[in-house]
Amino acid sequence: MVSKGYCMSDSKDVLDFAQAAERRKHEKREEKVTDIRDQFDRAFNTSTKPTPVKDFLRKKKAKKKR
Repeated sequence: MVSKGYCMSDSKDVLDFAQAAERRKHEKREEKVTDIRDQFDRAFNTSTKPTPVKDFLRKKKAKKKR
């Protein structure tokens, strides 16, 4: 029995699962985008890029030859 035009969906306690799933999907997508951006920055930012082992060994060999 519904009185005074009250509907269950008007309550703040009722969740819309489709809307919540869509919001979560969007949040996951945003996380992936930020992860990819961070990876890109690390790959192409030479100041924070670690020195590869080959470069280290070449420098060491060049030092010995002097």
